[in-house]
Amino acid sequence: MEKPGDLPRRRAGKTKVDTETGCRHVSCEGKTQLVHCVVFRLSVGEIPEGFQVRHADPGGRHFTLGCDPDHLEAVPKKEALRRRDWESARARRTHCPHGHAYTPENSYPDPRGFRQCRTCHSERVGSPRVPRAV
Repeated sequence: MEKPGDLPRRRAGKTKVDTETGCRHVSCEGKTQLVHCVVFRLSVGEIPEGFQVRHADPGGRHFTLGCDPDHLEAVPKKEALRRRDWESARARRTHCPHGHAYTPENSYPDPRGFRQCRTCHSERVGSPRVPRAV
């Protein structure tokens, strides 16, 4: 018989951390799921259609690494997107969607201020000349 104290050790071996976002994933019910969503479903109930589980408490603090059910809430997807800190999410990215590193030599800000990959830009336009940062 398994002891409750063994659960953290056993679960740690089955939990994977996304290095880009810091989110933890776990295999549950035969598929990979975000840990905070599994905890919400087990502790609070099903996630309503069109809602996402967010890490927050009534005091407005944001807990991205914890899975305390008291710090989780289901909010409509539009609200979850509105609350997201897009600037810090982009800053944590180390590679473009095609896997090229965002180094000072291989990236530049586009007119909107978003970081772009020089390698991808060169492949798209077929030219080695890419706009340089001002």
